[in-house]
Amino acid sequence: MNDVSVIIPVYNAELYIARCVDSLLNQKTQYSYEIICVDDGSTDNSAQILMKYNGMIRVILSENNGPGHARNLAVNNSNSTYLMFVDADDYVSDDFIEMHMTALKETNSDICISDFYRVTQDKKKYVSKGKYKIYLKGQFQEVLLMEFHSVNKAIKRSVFINYPENIFFEDMVAMSESILNANKIVKIEKAGYYYNCVENSTTNTLSDKIYDIYYATMMMEPSFVRNGYSQEIEYLFVNGILVDLCIKLIKAKGIKAKQEVYEYLNEVSIKYPRWYRNKYVKDTRFMKRIYLFLLRKHLFLIVMLVFRRKK
Repeated sequence: MNDVSVIIPVYNAELYIARCVDSLLNQKTQYSYEIICVDDGSTDNSAQILMKYNGMIRVILSENNGPGHARNLAVNNSNSTYLMFVDADDYVSDDFIEMHMTALKETNSDICISDFYRVTQDKKKYVSKGKYKIYLKGQFQEVLLMEFHSVNKAIKRSVFINYPENIFFEDMVAMSESILNANKIVKIEKAGYYYNCVENSTTNTLSDKIYDIYYATMMMEPSFVRNGYSQEIEYLFVNGILVDLCIKLIKAKGIKAKQEVYEYLNEVSIKYPRWYRNKYVKDTRFMKRIYLFLLRKHLFLIVMLVFRRKK
């Protein structure tokens, strides 16, 4: 059995996949690992490129069923104690596995969370997800507000919860469930993941897929409440639906988004009538508080004029 399985879902990534795989083959680590790539029905040359690595990585060919299904398929075919996930258009440093596994072993943790780099055409930005810290079960408030990326984590298989399928923002559900299933989590102040900001990715464009953030948050809610994190899931509803989703709608549709935005505001307000008193909402950055205040007061034209320009 390997120490780690590194899983890469691949869909139409012919421009990036070789760089991604090469960065993983060049790891300097004491830990044994396997690389599993699932080609999710690509219509470009991704599968052919993967086949050139025959013998160095494992390749699974699948019909197009989305990244959640691809990752689950790889997990089910993996042979390791720990799991790591990398996206096909990104790449990693040569100590990516080592830094996560060393922290896990030294602290006897179930999950290790790291920082990462956000890469655009002309710059590379270090993104910190917090200071070094060890979190014990029942004390995961900060962890649950770090964003639920799959790619900056190493997860013990025994606490991992599968991705939901046929939905985008699947990371939010699987990672939050896995965190809540853990007993100890270590956050390290190191970055070895390079997140390539692709303009037409799901999270950066307006399509029907962006509405899945609502359904993903709904799926997360029962586990948060059951584990005593009601304030955290309330804030995630506000931040995910009223901020992230609604601002995307406003920027894309302008005044035509008004009714849709107010429908989401009404849904969140019915579920959480005092959401504006949430402790995380009250402590969020100034411009976000102003936006939420204007939205709650139904001052849509001011919201549109101010925030539609912030592109």
